[in-house]
Amino acid sequence: MGSLFIPRCFLLFFFLFQGAFAAAGKIWSRTEMVEMAGYGEQKLSSVIITGSLLCDNTSRPHLPSIAIPGATVAIKCHTGYKRRSKWIKAVTDDLGEFEIDLPSQLHAIPDMENTCVVKPVHVPKLYRCNHRSSNTHKRINLVSSTNGFRVYTSGKIKLQGHSSRS
Repeated sequence: MGSLFIPRCFLLFFFLFQGAFAAAGKIWSRTEMVEMAGYGEQKLSSVIITGSLLCDNTSRPHLPSIAIPGATVAIKCHTGYKRRSKWIKAVTDDLGEFEIDLPSQLHAIPDMENTCVVKPVHVPKLYRCNHRSSNTHKRINLVSSTNGFRVYTSGKIKLQGHSSRS
């Protein structure tokens, strides 16, 4: 008789609470349960880095700077004592502009303007611009901050050289 006591209690407990959950009239989906627990898949904050990459024509200074489409730029942030993030890369569009969405683990970096730098990593061969110069690292500046959405810019990054285009 003692061996049936535990299974009977379990069945009684199961039926009582299943009735209570059924009385609520709703079965929670995985997504709803995750959000109720505070682990929602919606972003709580976003940090975007923007800028543009230009090539100054040193042989013809009277001509305007040329946008560099298809170039790769990257950002790296100092995340602690002797620690840096990996390079987060983006490719410039037809106007030489880029946009980098920082991963969420980098959103809480204090004083981001002084800890993160943007630099060109690769310039297409069509453009003869010196992107390996030590002066190509550029700091970022805060442009906008509202409701967990921050936008920083590196401004115009100008490389020295000239284009093979006429």
